[in-house]
Amino acid sequence: MARAPWLWTTGIGLAARRTATLAAIRAHPSGIVVHDLDWRPLLWRNPSQGGRWAQEAIAWRRSWSGNPEEIEMATGERTLDRAATLLLGLGARLAALKRGRQGVVSCIAQSAVRGAAVPVRTLWGLGAGDAFGAALCHGLLSGWHLERTLCLANAAGAIVSSRLECADAMPTPAEVEALLAEGTAA
Repeated sequence: MARAPWLWTTGIGLAARRTATLAAIRAHPSGIVVHDLDWRPLLWRNPSQGGRWAQEAIAWRRSWSGNPEEIEMATGERTLDRAATLLLGLGARLAALKRGRQGVVSCIAQSAVRGAAVPVRTLWGLGAGDAFGAALCHGLLSGWHLERTLCLANAAGAIVSSRLECADAMPTPAEVEALLAEGTAA
């Protein structure tokens, strides 16, 4: 695992298998590690501990992604600026706030990069965050500019949310590029 170029962990992993999730994060000394806050309070024996363990995962100088409810769980803050400042202060390298129809905002150090929203008709949101995360990791591994990476991640999540499936709904790179091209042509 230590030689893998990237590692994706989730709040579900912290709720269900905290020791293994944290061990995986600690064992991955290099490469890209993204922790998806993925807040599911029903999975926690004690939901009030979610923020503590999310901060533990982030403190290992990793990237994170989440929506406004998830960053509030992790930080007690609802605004991106204050939450990002807190999480970056813990050691996170990249903070990505998923905002659905408002796009995504990512913070590195004290600068913000925005990825435009991709308008689609949402049918089912299950798996959209996974598609976002996969595209985010792909862009980071490929060394793409962060704005391009965020736009691709948004488009991947939008495609999945416009379908009535989850794993089978994951888009191909060509589908993501086509949706982005469609949006810029409009």
